[in-house]
Amino acid sequence: MKQMFLILLMLWGIGGFSQSNKNARKVDWNGYVQLRATGNFDDYSSAMVRRLKFWLKSTPGFSKHWSYKVQVLFSNWKQEQLFLQDAKINYKSGLFSLDIGQFVPTYSLQWTQPDYNIPSLERAIVVNTLHPDGTMGVRDIGIQANYTTKNKLIETHLGLFNGYGIKEYHFNNKGYMLSHKTAINIPFSKNLLQIGYSFMYRYAYNLKIKKVLPEDLSYTGKDIRYNIFAKYKSRILEIQAEYLNAGFEGKKADGYYILSAINIKKSQFVISFEDYKNTYTKSHNPYYRIGYNYLIKKNKIKLFADNYFQLIDSKLKNYYLSIQLQIFFK
Repeated sequence: MKQMFLILLMLWGIGGFSQSNKNARKVDWNGYVQLRATGNFDDYSSAMVRRLKFWLKSTPGFSKHWSYKVQVLFSNWKQEQLFLQDAKINYKSGLFSLDIGQFVPTYSLQWTQPDYNIPSLERAIVVNTLHPDGTMGVRDIGIQANYTTKNKLIETHLGLFNGYGIKEYHFNNKGYMLSHKTAINIPFSKNLLQIGYSFMYRYAYNLKIKKVLPEDLSYTGKDIRYNIFAKYKSRILEIQAEYLNAGFEGKKADGYYILSAINIKKSQFVISFEDYKNTYTKSHNPYYRIGYNYLIKKNKIKLFADNYFQLIDSKLKNYYLSIQLQIFFK
């Protein structure tokens, strides 16, 4: 409760300052909360603050070339602690920009889409797991160069990172990570087709990669990952798919998902299929998601109803129903 009080106090203070200094303001803020209830009509039920995010970032009036962003997260999944996510400085000149600090390495399609904007209640398991630092805090510390063509046909990113995520800081760091992503945006009529790939190389030293390698294994060696993706979006239909693969000197983990959404006025109907496996898991079964979202005020006030389950031997297993309300502060 103390952390939530501090966040609300910060919001009140910055909001009042922003209103009284609109013309001179060089910093902007926003955030949102996601309140969720989940159950299976049997032996499980829970209510939680899934996310309470708050960020400060510079406005165009701050500098012609320089900008910054700081973002924190509060979640019941984080033991009710305030968690620093982003602390990033950006330099931009023409079509080129450079990110420096702690942030998400640009990799995969779904991880570059904000969680408040994607149709599904959560990102696919394979994306959460096989993003370069997905199980180690998602963010990393490093530097990343970005380039987008003038017509926005091609956007590409190349980064050099610490390679250990942000859940644990390794002061005796002998590893490193290179990441790369390229996307091609193909417009036609009023629709958009995007295709692309990602690649990552990490030299891991004494690194635990949970949910990918055995829990008790500290891995030293090459960690090579790649990802291919495609997305089609029209006024009514959205559909995207990704395949992710990670190799660990003979052992591998991989998977894919297909996510679709149909938009009719304020209603959004969601269907997805996802599969993830690795060589250390004896058995696996794909997951299905059927959902309905009501966009009361687009993404600023949004209500989710989500059914998530597996089909094993033609029987419904591991079923969960979740209801979530999402509200932006401004």
